[in-house]
Amino acid sequence: MKFFSLEDVINAKKRIKDFVIETPLIHSEYFSKKFGFNVYFKCDFLQKVGSFKIRGVANKVLSEIEKGTKINTLVTASSGNHGIAVAYFAKILGLKSVIFVPKIGTRYKINLMKLFDAEIIRKGEYSDDAAKYALKFSKNNNALYVHSYDDLKVIEGQATLGLEIYNQLKNIDYVIVPVGGGGLIAGISFVLKSLNNKIKIIGIQSKNAPSVYLSLKKNKIIKVKRSKTIAEGIAVRVVGNYAFEIIKQYVDNVELVSESNIIKATLDLFKKERLLLEPTGASAFAYLYNAKIEKGSNVIVILTGRNVSNEFLHSVLFERLFSSSTRTV
Repeated sequence: MKFFSLEDVINAKKRIKDFVIETPLIHSEYFSKKFGFNVYFKCDFLQKVGSFKIRGVANKVLSEIEKGTKINTLVTASSGNHGIAVAYFAKILGLKSVIFVPKIGTRYKINLMKLFDAEIIRKGEYSDDAAKYALKFSKNNNALYVHSYDDLKVIEGQATLGLEIYNQLKNIDYVIVPVGGGGLIAGISFVLKSLNNKIKIIGIQSKNAPSVYLSLKKNKIIKVKRSKTIAEGIAVRVVGNYAFEIIKQYVDNVELVSESNIIKATLDLFKKERLLLEPTGASAFAYLYNAKIEKGSNVIVILTGRNVSNEFLHSVLFERLFSSSTRTV
């Protein structure tokens, strides 16, 4: 089953080029030596909005404009980075934005949405709860609903990250991708497997938010009751329909990581590489601590977001970073 083509992704890359930064692929000398394989970081947290999400948002909205759709308002449901990207893109296009934010949304990310003049409506505990209200609002107000992951144009936009990776490094053995609703890994895996089907694509979820992991085990979409993780950006209770079909076809495996390793990954990236990321943005890196990867392999880790909350900085990062046990590290 094929939902879009490689040519579609190439066209998407051209479509969004004025709004998306081609982010660097950085080789880590320290972690390559530590793990025994070559570790590369794809630094998409360097996008203007602090995450990869601008790719999918820009492609969705610009595709609608190309079709002649008249747009006055963008609406979505998001706990953070997707909402920030929607608010930012609406502002630069001179549109209104309305973001339905669930309880798990952090104050820092909500303030960034407000910075871009978004109207914030708090609804539901998780993003899928908030999405019901956002969809109803879009229908009642003739607004364009931009889903955070279950939309082919959004996935197509995220897939442009895969094109960038392949243009930056041809000899790839593994690509490690954080997974929430599945849009990012669906796009990346489609592109990279289409270009070289020997590349292994590994998705990473928190043990506390295993929606895609469980769905693959059961070979059907499973909605988990709770997704309480410090990496709130991947606290998604149900995988997208389109994403799930693509993941089944192109992703080699989805693995679970512990909350403690997500925190450790966030700390280590700052201590050793001075990369300050939110836990979601560092979650794929958490996999490397227990990964079964052949020595000498070329491994790309997708670092997705830098919009770290003040709460995490104060209660976790700074406390542990400057404690007596880590002062000499």
